[in-house]
Amino acid sequence: MGRPSKNSGSIFTSRELALAGGLTLRNFTLLHEEGVAPPAMGTGRGRGSHRTYDSPALAQAALIGALQMAGFELLVAARLAEAFAEEARLTHGRLFSNIQTYLQSPYNPRPGYRPWTFSPDDQVDDDFWVHNRLIDSVVEYRSGVAMRGDMVIDIADHKYVLTEYHDVKVKIHSPVSGGLPASPDYRIVGRGSGVQIVPITDEVDSLDFAEDSVSAARFKALEQDYLAARENAVTRVRVNVSLAIRSAFDRVADDRSRSVA
Repeated sequence: MGRPSKNSGSIFTSRELALAGGLTLRNFTLLHEEGVAPPAMGTGRGRGSHRTYDSPALAQAALIGALQMAGFELLVAARLAEAFAEEARLTHGRLFSNIQTYLQSPYNPRPGYRPWTFSPDDQVDDDFWVHNRLIDSVVEYRSGVAMRGDMVIDIADHKYVLTEYHDVKVKIHSPVSGGLPASPDYRIVGRGSGVQIVPITDEVDSLDFAEDSVSAARFKALEQDYLAARENAVTRVRVNVSLAIRSAFDRVADDRSRSVA
């Protein structure tokens, strides 16, 4: 792993997002034409070189590339990544890279303290910024290694999409079923540009399960459908989302280091 370059800020070009996802620039341009690319920060309307992106967009590109590497069509991968990224923006602000675990024991020799010199300009909520600090700190940052708590997408028969967490045995809470081994999230319907990513929450009339017993029963039946599909799948695809994002950070940081070497 190279050291952070002078260009280690969290503003990225189209080329860097393509690099993060292992995509060609042509495919990345296609994502923009289809309206499923990670959202740009800049307002340029020309080719991709005029657009700029932030760290959450970089993470979304990483997930697109990981899903495509797992065998999904580009547009299907982009639609599913878009659904997860949008949900993450509403709940956590960004897709879960799990990079913050490196600030804790046993990775950080001083848990509770940042393993770099404090500055009032620290951007600890920006995962790429944290990544750049970690690779030049006392923390033993490990490229390409799964970590406990990594977010994992588990897809049964290219249709039923569930999530779980790597090496975590605690069950995931359901509002109607108690603890589940994985969280049912989406169904993939169709292919290509006509694909639809259908959230499980859209398949019931109400999420007020205390008041709407019919929706509660329907939601519980849907959860069981997802889990049965997972158990009886002919094929299951497992994508470590967090590791894909950290690996994308690695590629971009290394590329920037080489550019100023």
